[in-house]
Amino acid sequence: MMTQTTTRKTIAIIGGGVSGALTAYHLVQQRAEARILVIDPRPELGLGLAYSTPSLRHLLNVPAGKISALPNQPEHFLHWLRANYDPEANRGTFAPRAVFGMYIRDLLATVDGVEQVRATVVDYRAAVAGAVLTLDDGRRIACDLAVLATGNFDPAVLPGISDEARSTNAYCHNAWLSATYEKLNPDAPVTLIGSGLTAVDVLLRLRELGHRGTITAASRHGILPNRHSDYTPMTESAIPSDTPATCIAYLRALRSAIRNGAEWRAAFDSLRATTNDLWLALPLAEQKRFRRHLQRRWDVVRHRMAPPVADIIESELAAGTLIVRVGHLHSVGATTKGAAVVIRTASGEEKFESARVINCTGPSMNYRRVKSPLLESLFEQGLVAPGPLGGGFNTTRSGALIDARGQASGVLFNLGPARLGTLLESIAIPELREQAVELATILVGILVGLLSTMRSSRQEEDQQSSLSTTAELGSLVAA
Repeated sequence: MMTQTTTRKTIAIIGGGVSGALTAYHLVQQRAEARILVIDPRPELGLGLAYSTPSLRHLLNVPAGKISALPNQPEHFLHWLRANYDPEANRGTFAPRAVFGMYIRDLLATVDGVEQVRATVVDYRAAVAGAVLTLDDGRRIACDLAVLATGNFDPAVLPGISDEARSTNAYCHNAWLSATYEKLNPDAPVTLIGSGLTAVDVLLRLRELGHRGTITAASRHGILPNRHSDYTPMTESAIPSDTPATCIAYLRALRSAIRNGAEWRAAFDSLRATTNDLWLALPLAEQKRFRRHLQRRWDVVRHRMAPPVADIIESELAAGTLIVRVGHLHSVGATTKGAAVVIRTASGEEKFESARVINCTGPSMNYRRVKSPLLESLFEQGLVAPGPLGGGFNTTRSGALIDARGQASGVLFNLGPARLGTLLESIAIPELREQAVELATILVGILVGLLSTMRSSRQEEDQQSSLSTTAELGSLVAA
């Protein structure tokens, strides 16, 4: 059955996490003359994966004074936080992620005109005007404009995982499922594949649930995220806009700023407003060089832990209850005690046993391989293409999807993590809020054009109809 509205234009937002919710909010704020649908199977909009965590130990990695959802009201979240959760909160407070999700949900609730469709989009087909979306319950929705706000997907498949390890839950692919933490001996060893922020989240969740055993974090680099700390901000970017567009030139400029007295956090944070511009200025060969040699180190210094979380991690390291191993995962097999883990290190293979192995490598950016019927359909039709480096989507600066022929869509747009196909930064709230405002502005502009065209067509039809009627009357009079 086709669900459509013929009297109004329709914007369908696929995904109801932070990106989708903020886009819908700004469309209403900008008085979009359209029916605004947010399609997401979850009962509440605005939470998404990151902000629907059941743990209040999972803190934001940006302080309250810097994470407002509204670019023109930098303390909007802080005011909400004081009124709804913590009256003593200040600009430096690191609030729980779940609380931020409630903030986005409440923000969306302040506007009228957003309709939620509780379903999953499984297919997209271009139409003469707009597109037709097929939902997992069989319904079809016609829309004039569509926004992919699908957020993050599960991690990429790891090599060497035996079927038995999967079937016995000795290996858990998804760190966010409740089953990952069930039926686990509280004193048994656990291995985390990865040592980034996902691994930190999993450790916190395990401890919250009463797990006391030793936790091993195994990763290629063996580097844990840095902690946030106060600093004096820089007044100018550590990498001036006229710096030659090469990795080595950027690195030299950054190091020069630090040698000249800038605190390293201040130097990196000074790049916040220009990071993506600097990235896009790099030739493709330089972007590949960055991915190979600097990406992981950038992630470590750029995405930092809240101080209370860093305190816990440092205590675990000091107590020996958290062990970091450097190496590539070779295999995970099943044993009577759980799993046999083999990693390859610089000195050879290391083997050890673990009751459970949890994938903490972060979301997959290889969208051709994620388990999404919608994305499979889009790729099969050639309506989307990977970014220049092979991950995410290829998009314009405005978020329009670029198809396999290199043509930018006038109907299908996206924002959020998928833009990492062309950008360096596109997952944090400061980027998402700007993208949501800009995309809403673009969509409203397109709507104005569509409505203007429609009105002009109707006027022409009315004129033609009027001329035809006059001619007919003239013929009757003559007769």
